[in-house]
Amino acid sequence: MELTPLRRASSGAVLGGVCAGLARRWQVDPTVLRIAIVLLALLGGLGVAFYVGALLLIPKDGSTDFPLYSVAPFTRSWSPAAAIGAVVGLGVLITLAIGSWLPFGVAPAVGLGFLWYFGFHRRRQPQQPDATGAGQPSQLPPSTPSPEAASNALPRPTAEAKSDFERAAAAWRERVAEERLGTDLSPYPPSPLNDPYPTQQFATYQPTPPPAEPAVPDWTPPARPTGRSRGPKWLWPLVLCLLGGGLAVLAVLSVVLGVVVPPVAYAGTVLGALAVGLLLAAFTGRPRALLPLSVIAALVTIAMLLPVPRVDGRMGDETYTYSTVAQLPTSPQSHGAGNVVVDLAAVAVTESRRVEFSNGLGDVDVKLPATGNVVVEWRLGAGQYQGPDGERDGVGLSGTYQRINDPNAPTLTVVLNAGAGNLTVTE
Repeated sequence: MELTPLRRASSGAVLGGVCAGLARRWQVDPTVLRIAIVLLALLGGLGVAFYVGALLLIPKDGSTDFPLYSVAPFTRSWSPAAAIGAVVGLGVLITLAIGSWLPFGVAPAVGLGFLWYFGFHRRRQPQQPDATGAGQPSQLPPSTPSPEAASNALPRPTAEAKSDFERAAAAWRERVAEERLGTDLSPYPPSPLNDPYPTQQFATYQPTPPPAEPAVPDWTPPARPTGRSRGPKWLWPLVLCLLGGGLAVLAVLSVVLGVVVPPVAYAGTVLGALAVGLLLAAFTGRPRALLPLSVIAALVTIAMLLPVPRVDGRMGDETYTYSTVAQLPTSPQSHGAGNVVVDLAAVAVTESRRVEFSNGLGDVDVKLPATGNVVVEWRLGAGQYQGPDGERDGVGLSGTYQRINDPNAPTLTVVLNAGAGNLTVTE
């Protein structure tokens, strides 16, 4: 793993170059990271928050400034710590906004993060030697040369000596050399006393210049392994164990404890087990069929999360107008697609009744009676609700509005079911 500065890749980018830049840094397949981001987006919206934060904080190739400074010019005077804190706060808001209508919380993503960091990232980090030299191999002392080699290594006087002082100095230097080598060279081969001891020449120190850093070439994804088997043999059994354990827990909750488990929980369990396998495969090698199965599981889970409006009954725009309680329908009124208007403004609530209107696709506008007790029970698959009690928008909405003027008087209950569209209730 090269410890180069993290940058968003310019080549091979699909959306913003975040996954391509991380893949270049970690030397993994960028497709695996893109699938992991999509899966994390389903776990409390963390994938969306992470990607937005990376787009705002990670510069592109050839740049060093935060992209946040260009997107929001008023932040150019902020310090890097303030900019990072603002982006983290934005990520928290994105997670709260998206995760409110997702069935999976952030707990699975946090667990996977701990598993990746402590199980794989820490192991892959190189051990850096400390400044004191700990961990470095000990320097072994040089082997003691033989007397013959030490004798040959000692300098010999070759020139003619001119004074007794020079002869004494030469003998002293020979004795010091013997003590340093730890050898006994006596009797030292005699040398003419009239030869001076040669003066040692000192060489000028010239440090070797450090090698020039090679230019970082354009990174290309590592070649996929060839052969019939890819990835470790234990990865698929681990995924199957996680899948079986999750489904067993859901079965115990449903059968033994009587908890109502929605069908999307089973699809989410399959998707979570495959997501763990993909994260492990990014570092150990991806086995066959893991990626396509993960994509299929993600599509099935997304399809189960989206509301499917019922398109049965009449088509086109239609208006229902009633003036008395006797005119109200006794059976549920179903409309397939189109805009529906239910006008009850002229109805006088003289007896307790319950009416139900359903619309698969389109807007629904309901006008309540001007007087009397009224209860509205509404459900909206996807869209916006606007009524006397406020406004709401999103997916899978429901609520109840009550206007009770006299508890002892009759009450008209209106049940509204809308698949996709806008639901408006007015008095």
